[in-house]
Amino acid sequence: MKVASIIFKERQFNLFQDRQYFKTKIKEWLDCCIEGGTNIVVFPGLIGYIYGNYERYLEHVLDISLQYKDLYICTGSYFETDKDETYHSSSIITNGRICLSQRQLYLAKWEKKLGLSRGYEIQFTEINGLKTAILLTTDMFYPQVSRYLAMSKVDLVLAPSAIKDGRNMALQISGLWQNVQQNLFFAVESGFKGELFDCKFFSRSAIYGPLEMTDKDNGFIRLEKNDNEVEILTAQLDNEKRMAAIKKFDTLKQLNIDLYKDLFR
Repeated sequence: MKVASIIFKERQFNLFQDRQYFKTKIKEWLDCCIEGGTNIVVFPGLIGYIYGNYERYLEHVLDISLQYKDLYICTGSYFETDKDETYHSSSIITNGRICLSQRQLYLAKWEKKLGLSRGYEIQFTEINGLKTAILLTTDMFYPQVSRYLAMSKVDLVLAPSAIKDGRNMALQISGLWQNVQQNLFFAVESGFKGELFDCKFFSRSAIYGPLEMTDKDNGFIRLEKNDNEVEILTAQLDNEKRMAAIKKFDTLKQLNIDLYKDLFR
């Protein structure tokens, strides 16, 4: 299966304030994905917030997805309102329908200041034979969330990220990269860069796999570089190769499963 992670460049932040530019760019991304035979694409964190009204944003992605048959689109993240509560959320859309929605379970300080609420459940879907889930930014830094995903036999995690002060690569590695190595699933992260809510965000885009199956034994299948002029990272995910890596070093074998089984249910 081929996956793609959008690279959101700092210089694009102001351009995306223009609604027409925003729509044009989404179409360019999706055109490129279809031409390259991509099955799943992940948009950056907070991109739905930039669009404005999250319902209109989802409507736009739902409509445009009809033009890209069988492409699964992780919408990036947005703020979703339900009754009197607002959540940091994301969705997976394909063929004009939402096949999975996920609310963030934990909140960072900047999210608490905005009055956001926590979600309480983790949702799953199957895409081309891989059990798939969404992991939002703050949840990347709570290892029990990723561990629960692994205990639920998730193969692939889609991660629209917006890491505050994340220009420090060590900070970003302590999030999703670390959780991939501890839990041995694939992950596709699409990072947001820009300034919102009096906070500076800087997240690199990357595609991760277990150390034992990556070319340089570093856990990166693809990684955004400082001088990267491409706008999309892509990779073929070989699940048989991942399973072979797990057999060599199965981090979950020694766990007390009962400690995790009731989390997030």
